Amino acid sequence: MAKPRVIAIAGAKGGTGKSMVAANIGVFLATLGKKVVLIDAAFGCPTLHSFVGMSEPSRTLAGFFASDTAQLAEFLCPTLITNLRIITGEADPAWAANPRIEQVERLRGQIRKLEADYVVLDLSPGTQENVLDLFLDADNAIVVTTAEPTAVEMSYRFIKASFVRKLRRTELGHLSKMSVEEAREFEGGIPAPSDILARSLARYEEGAEEVVALREHMKALVPHLVLNLARSKGDMELGKDISSAATRRFGVSVPYLGHVEYDDAVWVSLRRRRPLLVEHPESRASKCVEKLTRRIIGLDSAHKHTPPGNSLYDLIEVEPTASEETIRRAHRRIRQVYALDSVVVGGLYRNSRLDSLQRKLDDAYVTLMDPAKRRANDLLLFPDGIPSPRVEPATLVVGAAPAPEERPSRPRVDETTVYSGQVLRELREAKGLDLREIADRSKIGIGYLSAIEEENYAELPALVYVRGFVVEYAKALHLDVERVLDTYLPRFRAARQESVAE
Repeated sequence: MAKPRVIAIAGAKGGTGKSMVAANIGVFLATLGKKVVLIDAAFGCPTLHSFVGMSEPSRTLAGFFASDTAQLAEFLCPTLITNLRIITGEADPAWAANPRIEQVERLRGQIRKLEADYVVLDLSPGTQENVLDLFLDADNAIVVTTAEPTAVEMSYRFIKASFVRKLRRTELGHLSKMSVEEAREFEGGIPAPSDILARSLARYEEGAEEVVALREHMKALVPHLVLNLARSKGDMELGKDISSAATRRFGVSVPYLGHVEYDDAVWVSLRRRRPLLVEHPESRASKCVEKLTRRIIGLDSAHKHTPPGNSLYDLIEVEPTASEETIRRAHRRIRQVYALDSVVVGGLYRNSRLDSLQRKLDDAYVTLMDPAKRRANDLLLFPDGIPSPRVEPATLVVGAAPAPEERPSRPRVDETTVYSGQVLRELREAKGLDLREIADRSKIGIGYLSAIEEENYAELPALVYVRGFVVEYAKALHLDVERVLDTYLPRFRAARQESVAE
């Protein structure tokens, strides 16, 4: 009997929605005809059964942990979904919420014996050893985060803790051990894989057995990233930035699988105790989960890591064939990603390290924008000629900026144009601008700009403020300010009046 493929879903911080993601990945796999087992490994805070429409189950992991002879398969419970079974967690008694290491080791050993095509684990938040061990055992390990600074920072911490735990399960555990004073040198008190490698290279030569083995462990750690509760295009782009930044800083591959949009259908289905993909299969969140699941199916569990490059092009995240305009845009974007107040860098870089990186980015930009300096750099880097642009699978690109998209055509604008949110967005995209650039020019928050384009009037402040926002937005796009005000603000007023009437 073939062993099941194990998918571990982790969320270093509570509230990221990992249980919803785990449950609905399992549901979609089952609808594809796969035999699926969901396991609620969130010891002490089990909720997975609610996401598949089950009431409190009669059999839980507490029974498995209570008996040294029990088999995990004995605790499988059917669900309303064909091909989908579940093993639920237990919040009480306390010993079931905090199982001993040997109990979890027995669980780990029996997961692979289950008769299934896929086993999906919903892990506890945090960085306890039990959680990290289950995460590291998986064929596909996935970290779910959101666009909140605390969630991003905890995700970085989880990935670093995973690698430290990975080493301590081997003969290389001594490479990660350090005093409290030494640990304080690193963000969050935990060294990144690249930090451990740098310390090891200070003690051993490049070809030493310890260094070779350490590099192999770095290649083997491939935590995939999912950004949940994405409310805007900026949030969706943030997931790519987190993936790229983590790969650069950690020296291990952190591929970006994609995002799940924020959708009221999620809590509506939960309140009705029905799986999202069953209750609202047409919703945006459902479509996102389907895309994620198909990407997971296509993943190679033996994916090989490509170390992040250190060339000037790798720093700016462009191809060697990039035009000056592409380099200019890439530099502007990456400076925003690594700005002091960026969500991406929280918990990833200390100020001194970030300053050093920013100087490298600026130096790379200056060199690449100078034709003579760029030519000299290319001769050293590519003595046999500049290679053709790389083509990589979209789901696994982590270190290079995506190929520039073709700009959409500009909408026709004249004295009769009605400037709706959609028209404003189309005009912005036709100019090749993103909301961050508009925010920089207008000094208006991205959230407000997004609400203006989406006509999400409930998220906007009073009319006097919205008027000022629209004026600055119109100026940034070089539009007729009075015409924009005369056509956009009536839509805002009408929507607000309708809202008050209701």
